[in-house]
Amino acid sequence: MLIASKKLTPAFKKTLISAPKPRYVKETSLCDWIIREVSMQDYGMLLCINQNTQMPIVLPGAEFLKVSPVSVLRQVLMFVMAGMGISSIKLTEYVNCIAHSKLEFQNMTDDFLVEKAFRAYAPELAKIDVDRLDDEQLLNQLGILSLTLGSSTRVFCDLRKPEMAPAVCFKNQINQEWRLPAQRKGSMAEKSAWEFDYHQFHQWDDQIQKTPAWNGYAAIIREMRQVNDAFLRRYHDYLEQAETVDDARMQQYLRLADVYLNRYLIAQHPETITSDLAAPTAYLFEWLLEHGQIKEQNVQLVVDAMLALGAFIKVTGVYSSMDEDLYRQAVHDGGDRVRAFFKAADAQAQREAADDAPISREEVAGKRIDALVQELMALADDDRLADALAAILNETPALVDKLLTRLTPLQQQQLARHLAQLLSDDQDD
Repeated sequence: MLIASKKLTPAFKKTLISAPKPRYVKETSLCDWIIREVSMQDYGMLLCINQNTQMPIVLPGAEFLKVSPVSVLRQVLMFVMAGMGISSIKLTEYVNCIAHSKLEFQNMTDDFLVEKAFRAYAPELAKIDVDRLDDEQLLNQLGILSLTLGSSTRVFCDLRKPEMAPAVCFKNQINQEWRLPAQRKGSMAEKSAWEFDYHQFHQWDDQIQKTPAWNGYAAIIREMRQVNDAFLRRYHDYLEQAETVDDARMQQYLRLADVYLNRYLIAQHPETITSDLAAPTAYLFEWLLEHGQIKEQNVQLVVDAMLALGAFIKVTGVYSSMDEDLYRQAVHDGGDRVRAFFKAADAQAQREAADDAPISREEVAGKRIDALVQELMALADDDRLADALAAILNETPALVDKLLTRLTPLQQQQLARHLAQLLSDDQDD
């Protein structure tokens, strides 16, 4: 649901929203955004706050917009969520759900934390220099501003989790609670030759939000692991029959599948392979990186392993063709993000190495000359340029005299020899 102040009623009626309807998820409290006007210096802007997490999104003022603020909210949200590393599939479904949310107009809410959030963010936005925003990159810059604002603990409002900034809370809840579940098949006759009961993966859907404090939690985890182990044994048989997979690669595939099912999915929520088709993105981009189990040289191996697992899940009848397509997209999405991470890390390392490298005397002299030329260029159209050059030439003998007085006799002899060699080279040229 979108709740906007009554003053913004005309702005939301400017144009209709052209966004596909979400197919895989229903509206949840993560879709609830409160939208009001705020001031950035003398300009009116729009501040959207997620009611569930207090994550802020800053939009251009209603008087500047030629389309409904919902369209702009979708664009800025896509930029922000992409920067958070959220799966592109999950991101698209979420923003489409926002576009088709129910719209209401009211000036206040009964949510204390949201009202407190507006009072915390508004003074921070009032400090922003609007003139520094580039019109051509305005939405991207507002996305960066939203991320910065939401990452600041100084304006954090959720008393339940004071150590977690709104942006982190929003990212975690999107990754953990906003799921693209596999489609349920209606007939057991669709079971494959592998004779695997896919309903065993679906039976825990209502237990996903349970925590270790719940009495039946440990029993559910044990049962999930038993089903996973049975699934992995069938996966082993499947790989043994695949002519394109040798023994070494088969063991790597099995290990990564075991880690994905029994360590990542169960430890996270818990989840199964039918709970969230976009889970491979977070598994590749966050979990494997964080645990040091993916290196730059083996990214393709991990991607291939995850794709092979998805192919087998479809063979067992657990995934439909559409499910497998979304799963494969999530795997490729995660692989691309990992590669981009390593590429950025490598570029940063090269920059740091270049900064730490010793600078030659020629480079130092060149930089000083460039700086001096830049200063003199400021006088290029001025009569003082000739005076400045004369002053530099007049100071050169004094510079040489002072240097010679500080050099030892041996250093003076070496300098004289080097200068003589330079003069000889110039004459030859």
